[in-house]
This record gives sequence, structure tokens and C-alpha cells, in this order.
Amino acid sequence: MYKAVISDLDGTLIGKGHYISPVTIDTIKKIMEKGIKFYIASGRSYEQIGYVTEQLDIKIPVIAANGARIFDGDGKLIYERGLNKEDSDAILNLDYRNIAKKSHLNIFSGNEWIITKGTAQDVFDRITNQVKVNFREVPETELKNLDILKIFYIGDHEEILKLEKEILKVTKGVNVIFVTDTCMEIMSKGANKGLAAKFLLEKENVKLEEAIAFGDGENDFELLTMVGKGYAMGNAIDRLKNLLPSDFEYVGKNMEDGEALKLQELFLK
Repeated sequence: MYKAVISDLDGTLIGKGHYISPVTIDTIKKIMEKGIKFYIASGRSYEQIGYVTEQLDIKIPVIAANGARIFDGDGKLIYERGLNKEDSDAILNLDYRNIAKKSHLNIFSGNEWIITKGTAQDVFDRITNQVKVNFREVPETELKNLDILKIFYIGDHEEILKLEKEILKVTKGVNVIFVTDTCMEIMSKGANKGLAAKFLLEKENVKLEEAIAFGDGENDFELLTMVGKGYAMGNAIDRLKNLLPSDFEYVGKNMEDGEALKLQELFLK
């Protein structure tokens, strides 16, 4: 019945040490050998997703930046939708440091990961050495000159909730989503994993209802509810759980190969 699988990365496909387990790699290769298409849909930039596809040793289309960009199997950009300038300027005008204490501002612009000058240590403090770090520091006064795909803030959950309220007051065309409890992202309303999956699957001659998807964050909500069958991870964050129907199906946790075990059940038994 199902012809394609679309998987989130962090908290879903990726397990311990930011690596994909041998069980998961073997499972993905076996279902692809049976003709099932496999795609990744992540909040990461395309460059940051590369080391994951290298682990799988496959060339596949990728949804990056939470649906703001799509790349084909050869790495060619085939879709892009960023924030409009009015909304991005309004967000950057906010005094986020005073609204959300100790939060850290990040921006995706084209292929670049941008942070404000002097905040590199904030990145190193939160990212393990297994994740590729390739950012550019830009003076805060120059941020408005960028073409912005998404803005995201890292910080204490209760603090960035305060910032969420202020952002929604000053913008008109954005979605504010939580990837984890400590990471809040601001996207264009027209950019999400679900709409990106619809665009990609149509190009791949697969119907949306012929696909299944896995995810653990609020940024996975549209994807999980638009495909033929969605599965939330056992470690899904509360913001996602609160949006999903009470009878929505959950699988095991990412650290326990939850996705791989469900794929085996669906396609290999």
C-alpha cells in the first residue's frame, strides 16, 4: 500500500552520538531494495544533513530547513521559500536578549548558518563534536541585509515562550514552531515539512496518501498528519503530542530504533 517513507532526523532517525544505528541503516537499505522510496525531512541545512546520508551511503532527495528548501538526489536545489522581509525585519527589531534571557539567535540564509558576532561559544556549548559546525559570524547591524530562510532561537523553554508571544504580536505571515523544548524556529507560513513533502512526492510520482512519515517535534506536525500514515516517536515533545489526535499512533524511542522496528513490521515481515 505504501510506496515512500519520509523521516525526520534528530530525535527520530538519529540515535546515540548523533549517528544512525546499524539496525536502522540495514533496515532502510532493505526496504529500498524492495522498491520503497526513502526521504529525509529535517530542520537542518542541506550541508548538515550530508553526513547522515553518507552514513546511509545513498543519494536521495532531501527536505531541509523544515521545508523551506528541497534538494533532489544530486544535491540540486528544486524548491525554496523563505521569510518575507517585513516579518524578518520585525523579528530582528525585537530586543530578544531582554525578552528571553540567555537565548541565542541563529539564522539560515541560503546555504549559510549565520550567528551574531561574538556568540560562537554559545554554539560550541550546545553541540557535540559529532555534528558538523560551519557557521558565519555577522555583526548584528548587518542581519537585515540577509535573505532569510528561517530564524531560530536556542534557550530555556520558559524564556523563549516569552519571545514567541512577542514575535506573534509583530508578524503576520509566520509559523512559530518548537523543534525541541529548547529550540524555537520561525518560518514562513508557506514553509513546512508537509507542504514540502507534497511538492517532492508529486515530482516523484507518488501520492501523499501513499507515504508514511516519522517525527518527534512540533515541526513534524503537518508532515505526520498530511501523509497516508504518520507515526510519532515515543520521545516526541509535548508541543507535538498536544497537537496530535488522542488516538495517534506512537512507535518506540529514537534511542531504541523505534522507526526501524516499525519499518520492519510494515515492509519486511
